[in-house]
Amino acid sequence: MVGQVFFASSTRFGAAFDFREAPLQVSIDLTHAHFWDVTAVAALDKVVLKFRREGAQVEVLGMNQATATLVDRFGIHDKAQDLDLPSGH
Repeated sequence: MVGQVFFASSTRFGAAFDFREAPLQVSIDLTHAHFWDVTAVAALDKVVLKFRREGAQVEVLGMNQATATLVDRFGIHDKAQDLDLPSGH
């Protein structure tokens, strides 16, 4: 992922992933991305949790400090490995 992720681009972020044939391992590299708000964090949560429901191990890499702070504060995907949420999140 490259660029700014915020409320206006969060849908595009989620659409960038192909869930039809989820591999066993997924790495999401955010080295060149910056998350600005809770909508962006929710989009990341949705992607990670969807891959996990498909059976993939997911690793999120390269978050800058500001993004990591937002994800740590508002994200749920890294709080409980076995979190079972409805597909709407």
